[in-house]
Amino acid sequence: MMRKQMMRHLLKALKQYSKAEASPRERCGTSSSACVTPATCTTPINNVSPICMGDEYHKQSCRKNLSRFSLIREINNLVTGSPGPYSGMKDSRKRKDITNIKVLFSQHLDVDVTKQQKRILARLGGAVASSMSDATHFVADEFVRTRNMLEAIAYGKPVVTHLWLESCGQASCLIDEKSYILRDAKKEREFGFSLPVSLSRACQHPLLQGQKVLVTPNTKPGKDILANLVKAVCGLAVERLGRSVLKDERLPDDLLILSCEEDYDICVPFLEKGGAVYSSELLLNGIVKQKLEYERHRLFADHVKRTRSTIWVKKKDQYLPTEGGKTGRDNVAQRRGGSQVKPARELYEPARVLA
Repeated sequence: MMRKQMMRHLLKALKQYSKAEASPRERCGTSSSACVTPATCTTPINNVSPICMGDEYHKQSCRKNLSRFSLIREINNLVTGSPGPYSGMKDSRKRKDITNIKVLFSQHLDVDVTKQQKRILARLGGAVASSMSDATHFVADEFVRTRNMLEAIAYGKPVVTHLWLESCGQASCLIDEKSYILRDAKKEREFGFSLPVSLSRACQHPLLQGQKVLVTPNTKPGKDILANLVKAVCGLAVERLGRSVLKDERLPDDLLILSCEEDYDICVPFLEKGGAVYSSELLLNGIVKQKLEYERHRLFADHVKRTRSTIWVKKKDQYLPTEGGKTGRDNVAQRRGGSQVKPARELYEPARVLA
């Protein structure tokens, strides 16, 4: 409302200035008689201008033109929203935004490039981050599926080339990252993804939101790394399951199990309950593509057969039914020639969240 009122006042003032500045020819209307101007009149007369006489005509005209220019500029500022009296506050906000920047640099960057980038960052007032969870941006000039790269995508944080900081340094302010997002055409074709699309999806829909993820001991690239990635995609990494979970006939729908061939014995009780087990690639490749390809990364699918009422699990070269009181402990012991092994419920009791 205030903006509209200001525009009306400014337009009204502009019209008044326009009338006051009407040229002698315009005031003559359509008359065929010649109009007198300071250039043709040797003596000052009021017909030339009610205010200006002689040389003063040019001085006052300049002042009026400046006044008119100021009015037009004010109107343009109101219409286009260009910087006005509050531009200083906007600049202050930009400087504040720069100081909030924390950048993590890829270890695959050239050493000299990294040094130069750090100098630019320090001059702008930003800081170097110690981890991806602490960073606001990740700088890399090529796509390498490292822990930091995966965490950056998982968090949906901008993965930019070194040109972004250089542009910020030249402008002495924060530049929009969109034009500097890393594009590695060869790797994107190889993995079948688009980095800008993956980053956008990660921000909008975290990959494992609301899911619990159990990682068995020998799963690569390691439980700690996988736990951090699970956290980055809004999942909850658990180290153990409680007794009550294993006593139920079925595993919880929100439980995802990541494992490996070496941990088959540990996975048998889960398979007996009809649970699915996946390799860590489900998560690693899923972060890159921002899509979980369950069937592609499923483990032990050929170790399980189902009939209407029975689940058969492969033991050595034969499939054994899980019905009739046969427990995971008995089956695992049988697979190892009758030797007693630690049951899954002892391996995963009690429930504990990984750090």
